[in-house]
Amino acid sequence: MKNWKAIGSSRFAVVGALLLVGMLWGSSFPLVAVAAPTLGAVGTTHGRFIVAALVLALITASSRSTWRAVRHRFPAFLLLAALNVAGPLTLVATAIVGLNSSTASILNATTPMFTVFVAAFWLRQKITWRKLSGVAIGIVGVSVLVGGIPSAIDSRAMLAIGASLTAALLYAVGGVYARKSFQDTPPLTLALGQQLAAVALLVPVSAVAPPPGPITVGPLIAVVALGLGATAGGYLVYFWIIRQAGPVAASAVTLLVPISASAIGVLWLNEPVTFALVGGLVIILAGVGLLLDLPPTRDPLRRVAPDRAASADKRPVSG
Repeated sequence: MKNWKAIGSSRFAVVGALLLVGMLWGSSFPLVAVAAPTLGAVGTTHGRFIVAALVLALITASSRSTWRAVRHRFPAFLLLAALNVAGPLTLVATAIVGLNSSTASILNATTPMFTVFVAAFWLRQKITWRKLSGVAIGIVGVSVLVGGIPSAIDSRAMLAIGASLTAALLYAVGGVYARKSFQDTPPLTLALGQQLAAVALLVPVSAVAPPPGPITVGPLIAVVALGLGATAGGYLVYFWIIRQAGPVAASAVTLLVPISASAIGVLWLNEPVTFALVGGLVIILAGVGLLLDLPPTRDPLRRVAPDRAASADKRPVSG
């Protein structure tokens, strides 16, 4: 009975964390839509990283072990930042400028489709017919969404669509890399190291890509909100989910992000609601739902039955 209580509580914790990250990251798309036209994709992304790094640095100021761990593995954090934040978030900001926050967030929901194949290659996780069906359904959803974009599909729109899908691929690789290379790293250390590395990576890029327009108060407030909530808070919780339940389960957050992002985009930014938007969202989320398992956390199993937990870790994940 105690085993089931531990497993049940861990499932509730993972689901609650997913809901929180979904809300934080969903709100980031409309905020980027406010900031990026003035600050640019690079300026918006770099700004949110600076704010997040400052917040996390203050939180960990008295933790010598955290800073020692970040300094010791900073090259690995540079790779993680490139894959998991600096690359994809700059691409997402580019996509939002070229499309809108609702469409970009729905395209971003394809992350678990890429994660299935990356995890199969890198972690030797099993690909089942159920997951292949989810990928196929997701591709149909992307086709419906892209085919119904209200504006003309010109080169700018195609670039934005490509940026969104490339960002989803990078998120998949970054999530699996974090799981494989930072499995025993505390979430706070991961979040701090990633943000510091991301700030460093974008310094030369920001130097050659200055803000396109005059900086006003509204975009600056949006960047501060992005740094505090979606970046510092969101990644703290996200890394906890990866550590507890794995990268595929963590990528389930993309089920929630487009819902909250689209709702905020429509209600706050007056973005259009089209049949393709709703239909593409429903079809993509249906496909993603087939891809995801929400396993219980392994820590309770290790405390109660370490032998069974160890043997479970050796079995491939199936759908």
